[in-house]
Amino acid sequence: MPSTILLYIKTMDTDIKPGDFRHRLPLQTRFNDTDMFGHINNSVYLQFMDMGKYAYLRQFMKGDFAAGDTAAVVANINCNFYRPSFMDEKLSVLTTCTRIGDSSFTLLQCVVDSHDNVKCSATTTMVNINRTTGQPVTVDSEWRRLIGEYEGRAFDLVNKG
Repeated sequence: MPSTILLYIKTMDTDIKPGDFRHRLPLQTRFNDTDMFGHINNSVYLQFMDMGKYAYLRQFMKGDFAAGDTAAVVANINCNFYRPSFMDEKLSVLTTCTRIGDSSFTLLQCVVDSHDNVKCSATTTMVNINRTTGQPVTVDSEWRRLIGEYEGRAFDLVNKG
């Protein structure tokens, strides 16, 4: 069987490996995170990724999520599960931004164990909206710059999306 990381790379169609992520959030698992087989329940991975998204995006914000005229909301999540996780494993969620369009951006996330074995991975498309109208609005240029500096690559606006 191929290694989990190779499965991850083929599935995500990218060359980003767990060691390439700059953002890592250690996770705490709880008894109620497990199913009747003692595995971390699949729905809990999405909660882990929500915590990772919050911690990742929080670094680029001035103030809290409730402040401002715009908000980033989840438009799509695609999650792939590779290996089960168990309550006593040391898990982390890794997060990186892979694309910033005009009004949306894509995050790539992985839940990994202490040896960086990928347990699951997900891509999330988030859309920046006007809080009053609910309509998509352009991603703030300061966010684009800050995320680019953090990730070590430019996110120049090339196409709408």
